[in-house]
Amino acid sequence: MDEMIVEKYNELIKENGAESLFSPVSFEVAAKNTKIKVIREEIEISKFSNYVERVMEMPKSVDSSKITTGIVFNSEGTYSHVPTEVFQKEGKWFARINSLTNSEYSVIWNPVTVKSVEDHWSKDAVNDMASRLVIFDPEAFTPDKAITRADFAEYIVRALGLYREGSAHENKFSDISTNGNRTLAILIANEYKIVEGYPDGTFRPDARITREEAMTMYQRAMKVTKLVGSDSNRYQSYKDFGEVSTWAESNVKEVLAAHVFNGTNTTIISPKSNLTYAEATQAVKNLLVESKLINK
Repeated sequence: MDEMIVEKYNELIKENGAESLFSPVSFEVAAKNTKIKVIREEIEISKFSNYVERVMEMPKSVDSSKITTGIVFNSEGTYSHVPTEVFQKEGKWFARINSLTNSEYSVIWNPVTVKSVEDHWSKDAVNDMASRLVIFDPEAFTPDKAITRADFAEYIVRALGLYREGSAHENKFSDISTNGNRTLAILIANEYKIVEGYPDGTFRPDARITREEAMTMYQRAMKVTKLVGSDSNRYQSYKDFGEVSTWAESNVKEVLAAHVFNGTNTTIISPKSNLTYAEATQAVKNLLVESKLINK
Protein backbone atom coordinates (compact mmCIF):
# COMPACT_ATOMS: atom_id res chain seq x y z
CA MET A 1 0.00 0.00 0.00
CA ASP A 2 1.24 3.52 -0.80
CA GLU A 3 3.01 5.14 2.18
CA MET A 4 0.93 8.32 1.89
CA ILE A 5 -2.29 6.32 2.12
CA VAL A 6 -0.97 4.42 5.12
CA GLU A 7 -0.06 7.70 6.82
CA LYS A 8 -3.51 9.11 6.08
CA TYR A 9 -5.23 6.07 7.58
CA ASN A 10 -3.05 6.11 10.69
CA GLU A 11 -3.84 9.79 11.21
CA LEU A 12 -7.56 9.07 10.81
CA ILE A 13 -7.39 6.41 13.54
CA LYS A 14 -5.53 8.78 15.84
CA GLU A 15 -8.05 11.56 15.26
CA ASN A 16 -10.82 9.22 16.41
CA GLY A 17 -9.06 8.55 19.70
CA ALA A 18 -7.94 5.03 18.86
CA GLU A 19 -4.49 3.51 18.40
CA SER A 20 -3.35 1.67 15.29
CA LEU A 21 -1.74 -1.68 16.14
CA PHE A 22 -1.10 -2.91 12.63
CA SER A 23 -0.11 -0.97 9.55
CA PRO A 24 -3.07 -0.68 7.13
CA VAL A 25 -3.02 -3.38 4.47
CA SER A 26 -5.08 -4.14 1.36
CA PHE A 27 -6.62 -7.56 0.75
CA GLU A 28 -8.05 -8.62 -2.59
CA VAL A 29 -9.46 -11.89 -3.86
CA ALA A 30 -9.64 -12.39 -7.61
CA ALA A 31 -11.00 -15.09 -9.91
CA LYS A 32 -8.85 -16.15 -12.82
CA ASN A 33 -10.21 -17.70 -16.01
CA THR A 34 -7.78 -20.49 -16.94
CA LYS A 35 -9.93 -22.23 -19.53
CA ILE A 36 -8.51 -20.17 -22.39
CA LYS A 37 -4.78 -20.88 -22.66
CA VAL A 38 -3.87 -17.75 -24.60
CA ILE A 39 -5.66 -15.18 -22.48
CA ARG A 40 -6.10 -15.63 -18.76
CA GLU A 41 -8.61 -13.06 -17.54
CA GLU A 42 -8.50 -12.02 -13.87
CA ILE A 43 -11.61 -10.51 -12.27
CA GLU A 44 -11.65 -8.98 -8.80
CA ILE A 45 -14.35 -10.32 -6.50
CA SER A 46 -15.60 -7.45 -4.37
CA LYS A 47 -18.40 -9.15 -2.44
CA PHE A 48 -18.61 -12.67 -1.01
CA SER A 49 -21.45 -14.92 0.09
CA ASN A 50 -19.36 -16.26 3.00
CA TYR A 51 -16.97 -14.59 5.38
CA VAL A 52 -13.40 -14.61 4.13
CA GLU A 53 -10.64 -14.74 6.75
CA ARG A 54 -7.68 -12.36 6.71
CA VAL A 55 -5.09 -13.28 9.30
CA MET A 56 -2.63 -10.67 10.52
CA GLU A 57 0.39 -11.56 12.65
CA MET A 58 0.66 -8.89 15.32
CA PRO A 59 4.03 -7.24 15.95
CA LYS A 60 5.85 -8.53 19.05
CA SER A 61 5.62 -5.06 20.56
CA VAL A 62 1.81 -5.24 20.67
CA ASP A 63 0.17 -6.15 23.98
CA SER A 64 -2.43 -8.81 23.07
CA SER A 65 -4.85 -7.43 25.68
CA LYS A 66 -5.00 -4.19 23.72
CA ILE A 67 -6.27 -5.74 20.49
CA THR A 68 -9.85 -4.45 20.26
CA THR A 69 -10.97 -5.12 16.71
CA GLY A 70 -10.15 -5.08 13.05
CA ILE A 71 -11.45 -2.18 10.98
CA VAL A 72 -12.19 -1.62 7.31
CA PHE A 73 -11.59 1.75 5.69
CA ASN A 74 -14.49 3.34 3.84
CA SER A 75 -14.20 5.25 0.59
CA GLU A 76 -15.13 8.65 2.01
CA GLY A 77 -12.57 8.76 4.83
CA THR A 78 -14.05 6.83 7.77
CA TYR A 79 -13.69 3.29 9.07
CA SER A 80 -15.99 0.59 10.40
CA HIS A 81 -15.79 -2.52 12.56
CA VAL A 82 -15.25 -5.95 11.04
CA PRO A 83 -15.66 -9.07 13.21
CA THR A 84 -12.24 -9.98 14.58
CA GLU A 85 -11.01 -12.93 16.61
CA VAL A 86 -7.68 -12.82 18.47
CA PHE A 87 -5.70 -16.04 18.92
CA GLN A 88 -2.24 -17.29 19.80
CA LYS A 89 -0.24 -19.86 17.85
CA GLU A 90 3.34 -21.00 18.43
CA GLY A 91 3.96 -18.11 20.79
CA LYS A 92 2.73 -15.49 18.34
CA TRP A 93 -0.48 -13.44 18.44
CA PHE A 94 -2.77 -13.09 15.44
CA ALA A 95 -5.91 -11.17 14.55
CA ARG A 96 -8.32 -13.06 12.32
CA ILE A 97 -10.48 -10.54 10.46
CA ASN A 98 -13.71 -11.86 8.95
CA SER A 99 -15.09 -9.87 6.06
CA LEU A 100 -17.57 -10.16 3.21
CA THR A 101 -15.73 -7.73 0.92
CA ASN A 102 -12.32 -6.83 -0.47
CA SER A 103 -10.90 -3.68 1.05
CA GLU A 104 -8.18 -2.11 3.19
CA TYR A 105 -7.89 -3.11 6.83
CA SER A 106 -6.10 -2.42 10.08
CA VAL A 107 -6.33 -3.45 13.74
CA ILE A 108 -6.94 -0.94 16.55
CA TRP A 109 -7.02 -0.53 20.30
CA ASN A 110 -10.17 1.40 21.14
CA PRO A 111 -11.31 0.92 24.75
CA VAL A 112 -14.72 2.49 25.46
CA THR A 113 -16.44 2.64 28.84
CA VAL A 114 -20.17 3.34 28.74
CA LYS A 115 -21.12 5.18 31.93
CA SER A 116 -24.81 4.27 31.85
CA VAL A 117 -24.07 0.55 32.35
CA GLU A 118 -21.48 0.83 35.13
CA ASP A 119 -23.78 -1.09 37.50
CA HIS A 120 -25.92 -2.83 34.87
CA TRP A 121 -25.98 -6.56 34.03
CA SER A 122 -25.09 -5.76 30.40
CA LYS A 123 -21.87 -3.89 31.25
CA ASP A 124 -19.39 -6.32 29.67
CA ALA A 125 -21.31 -6.77 26.42
CA VAL A 126 -22.09 -3.06 26.04
CA ASN A 127 -18.51 -1.92 26.64
CA ASP A 128 -17.25 -4.60 24.24
CA MET A 129 -19.67 -3.63 21.46
CA ALA A 130 -19.02 0.07 22.00
CA SER A 131 -15.27 -0.51 21.74
CA ARG A 132 -15.88 -2.42 18.52
CA LEU A 133 -17.81 0.55 17.07
CA VAL A 134 -21.11 -1.33 17.02
CA ILE A 135 -22.81 1.00 19.52
CA PHE A 136 -22.59 4.21 17.54
CA ASP A 137 -23.53 6.71 20.29
CA PRO A 138 -22.27 5.30 23.63
CA GLU A 139 -22.74 8.59 25.50
CA ALA A 140 -26.50 8.40 24.91
CA PHE A 141 -26.87 4.66 25.50
CA THR A 142 -29.90 3.88 27.67
CA PRO A 143 -29.82 0.17 28.53
CA ASP A 144 -33.41 -0.38 29.65
CA LYS A 145 -35.08 1.73 26.97
CA ALA A 146 -36.96 -0.06 24.17
CA ILE A 147 -34.85 -0.12 21.01
CA THR A 148 -36.22 1.26 17.74
CA ARG A 149 -36.29 -0.60 14.44
CA ALA A 150 -33.81 1.88 12.97
CA ASP A 151 -31.26 1.53 15.77
CA PHE A 152 -31.66 -2.25 15.76
CA ALA A 153 -30.80 -2.32 12.04
CA GLU A 154 -27.73 -0.19 12.70
CA TYR A 155 -26.47 -2.47 15.48
CA ILE A 156 -26.87 -5.56 13.30
CA VAL A 157 -25.10 -4.29 10.19
CA ARG A 158 -22.28 -2.73 12.20
CA ALA A 159 -21.80 -5.94 14.19
CA LEU A 160 -21.68 -8.13 11.08
CA GLY A 161 -19.17 -5.84 9.41
CA LEU A 162 -21.60 -4.90 6.63
CA TYR A 163 -21.64 -1.17 7.34
CA ARG A 164 -19.82 0.80 4.63
CA GLU A 165 -20.19 4.57 4.56
CA GLY A 166 -20.19 5.88 1.02
CA SER A 167 -21.88 2.77 -0.41
CA ALA A 168 -25.09 3.05 -2.45
CA HIS A 169 -28.21 0.95 -1.85
CA GLU A 170 -31.76 0.90 -3.15
CA ASN A 171 -34.34 2.63 -0.95
CA LYS A 172 -37.66 0.76 -1.11
CA PHE A 173 -39.28 2.58 1.81
CA SER A 174 -41.57 5.59 1.52
CA ASP A 175 -40.82 6.84 5.04
CA ILE A 176 -37.01 6.60 4.93
CA SER A 177 -35.27 9.78 3.78
CA THR A 178 -32.25 9.64 1.51
CA ASN A 179 -29.92 11.27 4.04
CA GLY A 180 -31.31 10.07 7.37
CA ASN A 181 -28.94 9.13 10.21
CA ARG A 182 -29.95 5.45 10.05
CA THR A 183 -30.81 5.25 6.35
CA LEU A 184 -27.62 3.50 5.25
CA ALA A 185 -27.89 0.82 7.93
CA ILE A 186 -31.58 0.21 7.22
CA LEU A 187 -30.96 -0.19 3.49
CA ILE A 188 -28.01 -2.55 4.04
CA ALA A 189 -30.01 -4.63 6.54
CA ASN A 190 -32.86 -4.82 4.05
CA GLU A 191 -30.49 -5.77 1.23
CA TYR A 192 -29.26 -8.71 3.31
CA LYS A 193 -32.90 -9.59 4.14
CA ILE A 194 -32.36 -9.09 7.87
CA VAL A 195 -35.12 -6.48 8.18
CA GLU A 196 -38.20 -5.95 6.08
CA GLY A 197 -40.79 -3.26 5.60
CA TYR A 198 -44.57 -3.30 5.91
CA PRO A 199 -47.15 -4.00 3.17
CA ASP A 200 -47.85 -0.27 2.83
CA GLY A 201 -44.25 0.39 1.74
CA THR A 202 -43.07 1.88 5.04
CA PHE A 203 -40.28 0.80 7.37
CA ARG A 204 -41.43 2.65 10.52
CA PRO A 205 -37.93 3.39 11.85
CA ASP A 206 -39.08 4.76 15.21
CA ALA A 207 -41.35 1.82 16.04
CA ARG A 208 -40.34 -0.43 18.92
CA ILE A 209 -39.52 -4.10 18.43
CA THR A 210 -41.03 -7.00 20.30
CA ARG A 211 -38.72 -9.76 21.43
CA GLU A 212 -40.24 -12.26 18.98
CA GLU A 213 -39.75 -9.76 16.13
CA ALA A 214 -36.14 -9.33 17.21
CA MET A 215 -35.59 -13.08 17.34
CA THR A 216 -36.85 -13.33 13.78
CA MET A 217 -34.33 -10.69 12.68
CA TYR A 218 -31.49 -12.39 14.55
CA GLN A 219 -32.40 -15.65 12.83
CA ARG A 220 -32.08 -13.91 9.46
CA ALA A 221 -28.69 -12.56 10.58
CA MET A 222 -27.70 -16.15 11.42
CA LYS A 223 -28.13 -16.94 7.73
CA VAL A 224 -25.49 -14.32 6.93
CA THR A 225 -23.01 -15.86 9.39
CA LYS A 226 -24.07 -19.42 8.46
CA LEU A 227 -24.81 -20.19 12.11
CA VAL A 228 -26.97 -23.23 12.86
CA GLY A 229 -28.07 -24.00 16.40
CA SER A 230 -27.61 -27.46 17.91
CA ASP A 231 -29.66 -27.14 21.12
CA SER A 232 -32.93 -27.83 19.31
CA ASN A 233 -35.02 -28.54 22.42
CA ARG A 234 -33.99 -25.42 24.33
CA TYR A 235 -37.29 -23.66 23.56
CA GLN A 236 -39.08 -26.23 25.71
CA SER A 237 -37.45 -24.77 28.84
CA TYR A 238 -39.50 -21.59 28.44
CA LYS A 239 -42.98 -22.06 29.84
CA ASP A 240 -44.42 -19.12 27.88
CA PHE A 241 -43.22 -20.36 24.47
CA GLY A 242 -46.88 -20.98 23.64
CA GLU A 243 -47.35 -17.19 23.53
CA VAL A 244 -45.03 -16.90 20.53
CA SER A 245 -46.92 -15.97 17.35
CA THR A 246 -47.27 -18.77 14.83
CA TRP A 247 -45.34 -16.85 12.16
CA ALA A 248 -42.34 -16.51 14.51
CA GLU A 249 -42.19 -19.99 16.04
CA SER A 250 -39.54 -21.55 13.78
CA ASN A 251 -37.33 -18.44 13.98
CA VAL A 252 -37.56 -18.32 17.76
CA LYS A 253 -36.67 -22.01 18.02
CA GLU A 254 -33.61 -21.56 15.82
CA VAL A 255 -32.30 -18.51 17.66
CA LEU A 256 -32.74 -20.21 21.01
CA ALA A 257 -31.08 -23.37 19.70
CA ALA A 258 -28.01 -21.32 18.74
CA HIS A 259 -27.90 -19.58 22.16
CA VAL A 260 -28.03 -16.19 20.46
CA PHE A 261 -31.06 -15.11 22.46
CA ASN A 262 -31.96 -15.64 26.12
CA GLY A 263 -35.13 -15.32 28.14
CA THR A 264 -35.84 -12.56 30.63
CA ASN A 265 -35.09 -15.34 33.12
CA THR A 266 -34.44 -19.07 32.85
CA THR A 267 -38.10 -19.97 32.23
CA ILE A 268 -39.65 -16.86 30.64
CA ILE A 269 -38.95 -15.61 27.12
CA SER A 270 -41.52 -12.76 27.08
CA PRO A 271 -42.11 -12.79 23.30
CA LYS A 272 -44.54 -9.86 23.30
CA SER A 273 -42.39 -7.53 25.43
CA ASN A 274 -40.30 -4.80 23.83
CA LEU A 275 -36.61 -5.51 23.30
CA THR A 276 -34.30 -3.14 25.18
CA TYR A 277 -31.02 -1.64 24.00
CA ALA A 278 -29.12 -3.77 26.53
CA GLU A 279 -30.85 -6.97 25.43
CA ALA A 280 -30.22 -6.14 21.77
CA THR A 281 -26.53 -5.56 22.48
CA GLN A 282 -26.10 -8.81 24.40
CA ALA A 283 -27.79 -10.80 21.63
CA VAL A 284 -25.60 -9.11 19.00
CA LYS A 285 -22.51 -10.17 20.91
CA ASN A 286 -23.91 -13.70 21.34
CA LEU A 287 -24.48 -13.88 17.58
CA LEU A 288 -20.86 -12.98 16.84
CA VAL A 289 -19.45 -15.31 19.51
CA GLU A 290 -21.60 -18.31 18.55
CA SER A 291 -20.73 -17.69 14.88
CA LYS A 292 -17.04 -17.81 15.91
CA LEU A 293 -16.41 -14.36 14.48
CA ILE A 294 -15.13 -12.84 17.75
CA ASN A 295 -13.77 -14.07 21.07
CA LYS A 296 -16.05 -14.77 24.01
